[in-house]
Amino acid sequence: MPKRELVIRPARRSDLPALGRLGAALAAVHHAFDPQRFFVVEDMHEGYAWWLGKELASPRAVVLVAARGRQVLGYAYGRLEGRDWNALREACGHAIDLVVEPGARGRGIGRKLASALFDALAALGAERVVLEAAARNRGAQALFRSLGFRPTMLEMTREAPSKASAAPKRKRSTRQEK
Repeated sequence: MPKRELVIRPARRSDLPALGRLGAALAAVHHAFDPQRFFVVEDMHEGYAWWLGKELASPRAVVLVAARGRQVLGYAYGRLEGRDWNALREACGHAIDLVVEPGARGRGIGRKLASALFDALAALGAERVVLEAAARNRGAQALFRSLGFRPTMLEMTREAPSKASAAPKRKRSTRQEK
């Protein structure tokens, strides 16, 4: 039986369980990098599925999946952002999530998803795309540099003195956040 072709396509509502699972896995990786900076909640997969489901309906958002048949191997999510006076940044595309199933990595799927996301954001009017990569995620940084990105800002975090020694707590998500 021939191997099914990889397809990059807009996400569908039927993809939301896979997107939730992948998003939760991405959040767990970031949380492991820095548990004080990146939150996780018990029902992270449900929160991600809910959030990305909302974004599917937004004309300013792009959610793409890499699929082989019915199997979702990864997704990319970004959105158009307006001028931001706090960041001194003109309107742009903002690449937010890029994640590929661990067993499917190293095959160029992330690169294909990223390129398709950047093209889709440009088609919506973005003249540039910005993104953030975790300081400890060297693989993502290398991928983005190879796609023409350059470092422009460095996020730095400091906990309030009373919270610096407190262990991060897992909480249930409240879907009203963000």
